[in-house]
Amino acid sequence: MRFSAMKITRKNSNKGNNKDICFIKVLVCVLLVSFNSAKVFAGNNIIGDSQVIQQGHVQFSDNKVFQDLIQVDEEILDIAETSLLIAKEEYPEIKIRGYMECIDWYARMIKSRIPENNEPESIINTINEFLFDELGFTYVQTGNLEDLYLNKVIDRRKGNCVGLSILYLSIAERLRLPLFGVNIPEHIFIRYDDGGQRINIEMGHKGMSLSDTFYVTHSIERFDKKSVENGCFLANLNKKEVISNVLLNRSKIRREGGDHRGALDDCNKAISLNSRNPGAYCNRGVIFEKMEMVSEAIKNYNQAISLNHKYASAYYNRGSIFGVKGEYGKAIEDFSEAILINPVFTLSYFNRAIALKKVGEIEKAIQDYNKVIDIDPDYAQAYCNRGVAFAETGGLDDAINDFNKAIELDPNLSDAYFARAIFFADTKKPEKAIEDFGRCISLSPNKTFAYYLRAKMYKEMDDTEKAIQDFSKAITIGPSYAGLYTERGMLLFQTGRIEEAITDFNKSLELFPRNPVAFRFRGESFKKKGQFEKAIEDFESFLEIVPDTPDADIIRNEIQKLK
Repeated sequence: MRFSAMKITRKNSNKGNNKDICFIKVLVCVLLVSFNSAKVFAGNNIIGDSQVIQQGHVQFSDNKVFQDLIQVDEEILDIAETSLLIAKEEYPEIKIRGYMECIDWYARMIKSRIPENNEPESIINTINEFLFDELGFTYVQTGNLEDLYLNKVIDRRKGNCVGLSILYLSIAERLRLPLFGVNIPEHIFIRYDDGGQRINIEMGHKGMSLSDTFYVTHSIERFDKKSVENGCFLANLNKKEVISNVLLNRSKIRREGGDHRGALDDCNKAISLNSRNPGAYCNRGVIFEKMEMVSEAIKNYNQAISLNHKYASAYYNRGSIFGVKGEYGKAIEDFSEAILINPVFTLSYFNRAIALKKVGEIEKAIQDYNKVIDIDPDYAQAYCNRGVAFAETGGLDDAINDFNKAIELDPNLSDAYFARAIFFADTKKPEKAIEDFGRCISLSPNKTFAYYLRAKMYKEMDDTEKAIQDFSKAITIGPSYAGLYTERGMLLFQTGRIEEAITDFNKSLELFPRNPVAFRFRGESFKKKGQFEKAIEDFESFLEIVPDTPDADIIRNEIQKLK
């Protein structure tokens, strides 16, 4: 039982109990649902002497909102009404007309307060004071539908960046203001742009004006010059591209809630309205991963990267897929690219360490775990993984210190107990190993190999009945592992339960037809029962599979005796 024998598998998310032996998959790019891209079209006329516009109502049928949205002309599309129709799918009882009248009233109140000079700064300040100071609208960073849908934003007077932007732009439409949504990775802000003057308006800071440079510097994800030139980011886009972000936001929320089909449908719609949003493709890649459509996921990550060559999370997500597929070279390349873009991308170091370890670069893996711990000193899983790496390179003192530290930081980290138990088993401390396997099992009751390895410890301590019980539990959880039946069958044979032993060996051979150990011990079992022909047949099968076994002469002599 050595650390090098530990199987590395992958889980689908950062939740679970196998982090120490898997590729972590947090899918960072799409977790912050409140930071989404959006772009908006509005008329280019500053308020004149005319009255506030009462927007025309384009009627969408409830069961085909999107089909109508695709076909409607931009000039008559109303952002507020379309957003409310989408919300109506979730809240069928809402009265759209009432919310439209509320927005009309907001616009009239703002119009009445705008100074006569009509200077853009004065107009924006008037809107900000009315919405954020007088009415008390607040910005929240959440992934809740209530903070996205326009009706709930108005009811609760708070919303995420998409929800507040929809409200702000709906008012601007009625005032004929040249305001546009502007897309940066995982976020939307608003821009006044009359063709001569440009003023950015940030919902997260009560309408504060921030420069394009600020957004470039502080964006959650880096983005390259080409993505700006191609209109992916920092560009004014049309109304339908605004609505695409409502759908994209909802897609992310549905995805996190486990509604993958609904999430995919929304994401497809978002992409059809705005095909230049890298985040939409990355989100769709995540959805396809969750649906176990790996090839489609990779295609979407490729598309996201082609639109933004500095999309660190897309490299990370794609690298994690390559890691799970066993394409460790490609995985290392993608994790390295993500790190080059974002030098403090903890999970990229973490997963690169796993990939490096798989290709035998254990010292480099340890260096990456060191980096993870430098960035996040409380990352218990990193200590656990580094401890395994230390143990495999003979650094036993460092290994046990890391396992202890991992448990100190997270007493519920079952992987740390599992790893420390293997450490104790390897260092001939079976009692401590059994204790830690027990703690691991109490935290992760369905961890097959914890039962299996504890059974091995009980067997080593001659506690046969407890060993059989643990093998039985492991079989209940993992009934397709041939070796479990072989191990239990051997113990049953030793305790004289020959029929049960034969049943186990039969099952083992059903799962693994060329299992030499099962043939040998089933042969011994048949011999015990006096079924010598069957015993001879099994012994001969054993020799056929492993003719050079050290026990070959013993088995041949046994066959001669039985004949």
